[in-house]
Amino acid sequence: MAQSQGGQAVNLNDSQRKLILEKVKNVWKGKRDCPICIESTVWWIGNLVEVKEYNEGNRCPGAAITPLLQVQCDKCGHVVLFNAISLGVVDPETGKVKEAKP
Repeated sequence: MAQSQGGQAVNLNDSQRKLILEKVKNVWKGKRDCPICIESTVWWIGNLVEVKEYNEGNRCPGAAITPLLQVQCDKCGHVVLFNAISLGVVDPETGKVKEAKP
């Protein structure tokens, strides 16, 4: 597993991918045409990534980290980001990725 600063990269399992797909479908109710290439309606669930708040002149130690879910267009690679906590796939207290309910 890849090591990242402050923890380990997350390799999503099938249960987590199932939950993510359900959550994305639940919130993305409009058309799913890519706004960039206009040719694709096929999107891939990517990895969870971290984006730190930018502090000018600082390397951002201690900055808040927001876990984001990448959803990528199959045709052109355009990426849509969802806040993984708001989406309900990352527990805000523990920071752990949730599992789908059986």
